Amino acid sequence: MGLFVTLASLVVALSILVFVHELGHMMVAKWRGVVVEEFAFGYPPRLFAFWRSKGKIVINGQTIIIPRKLKLPEGLRAYSLVLYETEKDAKGRPVLTSVQVVEPGDPAAGSASRVDLFDGGTLFTVNAIPFGGFARMLGEEDPSFPGSLASKGKVTRIAVLGAGAGMNLLVAVVFFSLAMVVGAPAPAQPENAVVADVAVGSPAEVAGLQPGDVLLKADEIEIVDRQTLIEYAWQKRGQPILLTVERGDEKLEVEIVPREAPPEGEGPMGIAVAPRTTIRHFKWYEAIWAGIQQTVSLVLLILTLPIQLIRGLIPVDMARPVGPIGVGQIVGDAVQYSLDTGWWFPVMQMMGSLSVALAVTNLLPLPGLDGGRILFVIVEKIRGRRLDPAKEGLVHLVGMMILVALMLFITWQDVVNPVPTLDWSSFF
Repeated sequence: MGLFVTLASLVVALSILVFVHELGHMMVAKWRGVVVEEFAFGYPPRLFAFWRSKGKIVINGQTIIIPRKLKLPEGLRAYSLVLYETEKDAKGRPVLTSVQVVEPGDPAAGSASRVDLFDGGTLFTVNAIPFGGFARMLGEEDPSFPGSLASKGKVTRIAVLGAGAGMNLLVAVVFFSLAMVVGAPAPAQPENAVVADVAVGSPAEVAGLQPGDVLLKADEIEIVDRQTLIEYAWQKRGQPILLTVERGDEKLEVEIVPREAPPEGEGPMGIAVAPRTTIRHFKWYEAIWAGIQQTVSLVLLILTLPIQLIRGLIPVDMARPVGPIGVGQIVGDAVQYSLDTGWWFPVMQMMGSLSVALAVTNLLPLPGLDGGRILFVIVEKIRGRRLDPAKEGLVHLVGMMILVALMLFITWQDVVNPVPTLDWSSFF
């Protein structure tokens, strides 16, 4: 796999998933009346701004529309003293035409009005570092300004903080559904049995069986599934079996004598078998339901992972955390396989899985994550009063520093102990 494919896959995958995460925050924030000052693609430095949405300003209890192209003075915010002019639009709504900030000691301050709420509109920008984006909201930890996130009620804050993960889960459903539409592996009818592996020195190796061979018949017994072959092989130990084998476009007949006393961990023939699969293209309504089911199943799998590790149901090395390099390798492998075969199921599956992982991880009750911020809101509800915003901000800052250090360690592990390559061809 080329380095370019890995890097490009990493940038595109993280950009999509982080971007939709921040989009979820912004959409719910604006719906709940939180001032969103900037929504950006990528991280600074800023390259350019291409749009500003209409804003609003509340003065003396009156809500006034701020046109997109109106130039606003520096320092305009809630509680500012202003002199302003308006006009009516076609719907009879007041529209701001000019505004001037007045300092308290200015002679004009006596005739000025106080701003009750200021929302200058959301500035949409493109930045130089192409990883995801961000939604910058007014006063995320400062409740002193009207319209800030911190000034809102508990339900609104939890909704806004959880919206990013919610959007990632929704996007996961979309990716999993697309995977079903483009074609998902499904058992063929009949399943037969496909040789997945051949043990060294086994009767299967002596007979010349190869991984990928499709076993159709054993003598005159049609192999409709793996269990049929396994049971017949045990019955015929020490006796020759004539296997009808499909290898590519050929049909062969192979004689094999199953062992009477196979080694521990091996069967009489010495092969590992898997069901024969095909590609099934789901109808759109079937795909959506399958996408929802897969998303829910993966969420439950991640949440129960500690229990499954303790019980030994999942090997420890299969549950290792993965950093950016590992993510790039995983998605890069899937992209390369899709480019080589034209089958885009692997890419859709990986994107859906990563989106679920991002959603669940972000909701963990750890400082610096959205889940940690939600935890503070819940603690506030239990205590009956708010924590000091400055102290809360410090806790999140320390938590974020620890998370960054952990991510650097995980990234180092990706380098010294690379993530195993997933063989997508094994799905068939």
